[in-house]
Amino acid sequence: MPSRGPNFHQNTRTPELTKTMRQVLRSLIPSFAMKLYIDKRRRDMHRGNSLKTAEAVFTEIYANNRWGGRPGEFNSGLGTTETQTVSPYVNTIAAQATIEGFQGLRFVDLGCGDFKVGQWLLPLCSTYVGIDVVGPLVERNQAVFGNERVRFIRRDIATDELPDGDVCFVRQVLQHLSNAQIVAILARLKKYRWVFITEHYPDDEAAVIWNVDKPHGSDIRAYDSSGVYLTRAPFNLPPEELTTVLTVPGTSLGASAGAGVIRTFLYRPSQDGNGTFTESRLEAERAVCSGS
Repeated sequence: MPSRGPNFHQNTRTPELTKTMRQVLRSLIPSFAMKLYIDKRRRDMHRGNSLKTAEAVFTEIYANNRWGGRPGEFNSGLGTTETQTVSPYVNTIAAQATIEGFQGLRFVDLGCGDFKVGQWLLPLCSTYVGIDVVGPLVERNQAVFGNERVRFIRRDIATDELPDGDVCFVRQVLQHLSNAQIVAILARLKKYRWVFITEHYPDDEAAVIWNVDKPHGSDIRAYDSSGVYLTRAPFNLPPEELTTVLTVPGTSLGASAGAGVIRTFLYRPSQDGNGTFTESRLEAERAVCSGS
């Protein structure tokens, strides 16, 4: 069994017990007081996370089961397990593979997490590379799921070189990162022909504040009536390069925020110079991928 690194068994409190304790507390404390308490906890968490690397923060999240799961288990949260969220996503990617013609090409999954979603994409690709910043998670994935077509690599997607590929997936990852990290990642995505970006958004679009900044961490901008709005500053992706391909109801965010919605976009980055995607180049890649 691969090593899970230090502190992966330090959390002895089960998720069920933690959930029960929170429910009891919420029943005893007025809603406005609970919101003040949650806001303070988030501010404290933000201050602490801003002093740590992304690798350190997300390793602690998995070690302490902040996104759920049993102690010692890797769990990326409800977004990877709820059927009403995952099934429409997988079906949409399969449909897009036919529409866009990328079935059988090379897939790169940035922030692959526990691989509970990525595993459903394998029938659509020739090779799959899962990228995550958490070393013990990558080691577990490689030991359990790795083979000649599937491999996992530890990388910080905001600072490290990304592997080559044709289709890239960034599923509910940017929402956990700072604006500066997102800007850096978006610049790196231009090497891919097709990029599917999935993000969680608040319920009330009228009250939305675009792109509130936050340090990397377990929480998301929906708690601040915000989200990652890719065509708005500071990201400023051209609207014509972004198409909404799926919208589903969001997973629960607790009492401090509505469930919201989860949207998946197909991003087709503009290319120039040697990065131009031509039909002849795509045919050559398909030939390599099929072994012909």
